[in-house]
Amino acid sequence: MEDDGPPGVPEWVVTYGDMMSLLLTFFIMLVSLSEVVAEDKYRAILEALQSYVGYDFAPANPPGKSFPHNSMLEKMTKLGSWKDKSKDNGGLRRKSTSGEDLRVFRNREGKVILVGEPIYFEGNKESLAESEILKLRTIADELKGKPNKIEIRSHCSESIPDKEKRNLCYRRGRFIYDSLVRVLEIEPDRIRIGAAGSTMPMEKKQFDTNENRNRVEVLILDTFSDEYVGPRE
Repeated sequence: MEDDGPPGVPEWVVTYGDMMSLLLTFFIMLVSLSEVVAEDKYRAILEALQSYVGYDFAPANPPGKSFPHNSMLEKMTKLGSWKDKSKDNGGLRRKSTSGEDLRVFRNREGKVILVGEPIYFEGNKESLAESEILKLRTIADELKGKPNKIEIRSHCSESIPDKEKRNLCYRRGRFIYDSLVRVLEIEPDRIRIGAAGSTMPMEKKQFDTNENRNRVEVLILDTFSDEYVGPRE
């Protein structure tokens, strides 16, 4: 009569829990071995493989741990960018700000107010009639003693050739500038010249003609001239 075996399951039987533990351990080892710790060495290995078997013809992949040689990251290095781990600017060389200001500011000039009446020129002339000179004197009286910035905005009609519009407008604006500064004693630091050409036509009225658009408008800005001088905090 044979003896009964030991109680319980045989030693060779592996339980479900033991199998799960072994499987989990296997995946943990697989993940730990697949991580690329030394990226520089991994890149060197890929470059060596590329030079031997070629890798540029592989399908395009997003940049990541695989480092495909036709990814966007690799193309950026060929365009002059490189990876710099010590800085957050992607390794790009950036020129520092020049001048007294450390930042770039956008000047908000607010509302623009027309001073007096528009000054009209005849045809292609760059000089004024006597009636228009009187307008300019009236405008100068309103500008004196004020700290606001001034813009001389010159316009011309559409009948003037396109190649001459800007130059003619600037010469007319320069004529008004010289008259205000030299004759009527307006501070030159307050004035700037703008040549609009025929891009800003007047509103059409009942007896409006094309020649009425040959005009210069003296505008006062909602900002002071001393705001443009010196550094800013």
